[in-house]
Amino acid sequence: MGSWQWNDQQRPTNTVGARATIGAVTMKDDPQAAQRPYVFVRGLDSKLHVNWWDGKAWHWSAQGAPSGRSVIEKVGAVTVQDNPTAVQRPYAFVIGDDSHLYVNWWDGSKWNWSAQGTPGGRLVREGVGVVTVQDNPNAAQRPYVFVLTDDFRLWVNWWDGAKWNWSDQGAPPSRTISRPLGVTTMRDNPNAFTRPYAFVITDDSRVWVNWWDGAKWNWSDQGAPSGQPVKKGAGVVTVQDNPNEVERPYVFIQGYDSQLYVNWWDGSKWNWSAQGTPGGRLILDSVGTVTMKDNPSAFTRPYVFVIGDDSKLYVNWWDGSKWNWAAQGTPASRVIERPGEAITVQDNPNATQRPYAFVITDDSDLWVNWWSLP
Repeated sequence: MGSWQWNDQQRPTNTVGARATIGAVTMKDDPQAAQRPYVFVRGLDSKLHVNWWDGKAWHWSAQGAPSGRSVIEKVGAVTVQDNPTAVQRPYAFVIGDDSHLYVNWWDGSKWNWSAQGTPGGRLVREGVGVVTVQDNPNAAQRPYVFVLTDDFRLWVNWWDGAKWNWSDQGAPPSRTISRPLGVTTMRDNPNAFTRPYAFVITDDSRVWVNWWDGAKWNWSDQGAPSGQPVKKGAGVVTVQDNPNEVERPYVFIQGYDSQLYVNWWDGSKWNWSAQGTPGGRLILDSVGTVTMKDNPSAFTRPYVFVIGDDSKLYVNWWDGSKWNWAAQGTPASRVIERPGEAITVQDNPNATQRPYAFVITDDSDLWVNWWSLP
């Protein structure tokens, strides 16, 4: 039987603590290899650092910052594969102190910083998220980076296979975007191309999605839970009932009542469901959302990690028939001060996926709450 464990990942250096997380990914050296977590953080020195697993031990590496700049805000991280049998390569996107977009990326032999600039005449205000898109399952993965600009519009910085482009996604009709929520991708079947979905919160505290239908971009009003305005996002994932089914988005949010809600697609319509709160607690912040598979042929099961108003970690998870709340606690003698990231790890392609939830404690250390197998 497996069990949940807490592990102190410590800090980037003895003198530099972790200020905030930037993103987390898993790496595979080849398609049959174990997944290896990489967690990018912004240090108290306003530089990028990565905590990564080499297969036997954890390491901290200093990624630095774009030339002459400081890192001030996250956008997100993804891995990119040039083909289905290629090694995965991490890309970590950040906003610099000049309100420009930058990426720290691995080319297969070394790390590089690249300036992505800004969309026409605007400054980058906030990140929404990062996904990769494939034209078909055998094609190269292409990053799409969604951000909000200083005029409260959604833009995407995307790789077409030869060059980077900026595209103005605009804003919902007669509305202003106030806050980011998250991004995901959809496949209509296992052989289809991936379709990006970018979720935002508007000035009237409703959820909207900017999504690609295969031919054009659309804005759709997702609304809000009954009688409850949307305060902030808690994570976005796609769910599959089995590997051959269509992927279905699940969008988790925190209401102004400090409870968890989900906006989800059942295959024919969107629904809102109230997830509640962990026993007797209110939700203070979110850590991240992942989906779990017990085996490669199984359905995916969402896990949503949040921080309660007691500064402890909780998870709302689907066991296959019902939703549950579980108290994950807190690292020994520490208080969780800032949210982090959530990922799943597989020891081999046929193994069960195992959740890892990263947080930052009051001593500026990175900690992980993870599920270990016997």
